[in-house]
Amino acid sequence: MKIKNILVYIFLFLLTFLVLDLANPMFDRPSRDGGFFLYAGQQILDGKIPYQDFWDSKGPAIFYVNALGLLLGNGSRWGVWVVEFIFIFAMFLILYRTLIKYWMLDSALLGIFIAGLALKSVLGYGNFTEEYSLLFNVIAILLFVLAENQPKKLWMYFAIGALFGLSFSFRANNIGGMIAMLMAIPVYFLFSRNWQETVKNIFYILAGFLVSLLIWVVYFSFLNTVDEMIYASITFNFSYSSAKDKEGAYLFNGLIKSGVIWYARIALLGWLVFTVQTLYTFVRQRQITVLGLYLLLWFPVEILLSNLSGRNFNHYYISWTLAIAFYCTILFSAFAQLFFNAFSQRFKFQKIQLFVPITLTLILILALPTTNLRLMRDIPENAEYTDALSTYIETNTQPDDLVLTWYSDATINFMAKRTSPVKYIYYPLFLKDSLTQEIENSYIEDVTTKRPELIIDCAREVDAVPSLDPETKKVQFNTPGLRRKMYIHDGMEIIFDFVKSNYHIETKINKCIIFRLNQ
Repeated sequence: MKIKNILVYIFLFLLTFLVLDLANPMFDRPSRDGGFFLYAGQQILDGKIPYQDFWDSKGPAIFYVNALGLLLGNGSRWGVWVVEFIFIFAMFLILYRTLIKYWMLDSALLGIFIAGLALKSVLGYGNFTEEYSLLFNVIAILLFVLAENQPKKLWMYFAIGALFGLSFSFRANNIGGMIAMLMAIPVYFLFSRNWQETVKNIFYILAGFLVSLLIWVVYFSFLNTVDEMIYASITFNFSYSSAKDKEGAYLFNGLIKSGVIWYARIALLGWLVFTVQTLYTFVRQRQITVLGLYLLLWFPVEILLSNLSGRNFNHYYISWTLAIAFYCTILFSAFAQLFFNAFSQRFKFQKIQLFVPITLTLILILALPTTNLRLMRDIPENAEYTDALSTYIETNTQPDDLVLTWYSDATINFMAKRTSPVKYIYYPLFLKDSLTQEIENSYIEDVTTKRPELIIDCAREVDAVPSLDPETKKVQFNTPGLRRKMYIHDGMEIIFDFVKSNYHIETKINKCIIFRLNQ
């Protein structure tokens, strides 16, 4: 193996470590979303059924990936972290192989480096739906690149659709790449007037996409929950997206006020450079490739899909990672052609190509200060982070006891190894226009009939919902401007009365109040 390839693999390996730095189970608790998916995986391993015993508005794939990770890790978060590492490292590796088919190695590595930094800035504590889809999407893009020059390519288009179907089964918005392909293919064949080829290619992509989804439909039909799965992962998301009032420039949130802002702007510059290059070539030579059309359309489609709901959650922009890598590579390649042609003619360029992977690898080694500093602290027991709240719950309840979190946070349930009594764990945080009466009634019935042993009231951590404690709630309501920002539903009064009549405050840990069921 050439030393250049070895350096590239080391670089990609270290970049993956950097991206997953905060997700390291040794030092931090999971994110709130990631914690729910861990809880879902835990429930599946305990024999529970998604959408029937627990509910979330995500596709089923994320639950089963977490179940797989926990199975591999014997219930430990480390199993999920290893799965994350494999997915991201494989994504970087395939991305690298795809980019160097068209651009210089140095430009490709710099593009991947910027994309890795962008991913780290929005991935946070990890285990998000958008994160796992990146691997399937980059494989689909590689097949799309290869299919252009393959005579027997219809199976490739079928595989492309199937891979995007897998991405869709994590989250519906993860298929920007496929939408751009379905737009690029007919435009490309419009110039050659080969409509038969157009219809064939699009048919095979859609067939692969539908077959991939059909497998889930058949599986959940056997579980008698297919309607709930479709409603949660598709139908509900439309009502959720339309429930929030959107600001005028909401479609450009990722470019003006997100964690990925500067990396996205560099990519946008690369997209503009590519657009100018492509249009110039087309005007002069009347030639354009299907990949060229795809790259013209892809970034705008990703921007649109990530901002449809008007919510500016950082993890929405994880799906931009691949696009950022491509457009930054294009930008760096354009700069290299402008400024380094004379330099490359005077020296053997293959030799100085080693400079970039060596330099980037050294930067990554020095850019892991958080990991290096945290390793100096005491290593927790079992090399996995625990917090005082979860430890208290696990110590002071029985394994079969139910534990409700108010300001829903299934991370607590996962870390304490206790099941929630409710199917709709996120109930208090549903927007009114997306909340159905069935969801609210189900939540109230679950709480009042199953009577959890403990209720963990962490409402004051973010003040998104009123506390169950009357005195604490009074303090919240007396805080100027706080009440109007809360999620307050009509059925909450029933829950407040139920807790007041059946529970007492046992203790407080940090900002969380622990209620115990009266005996």
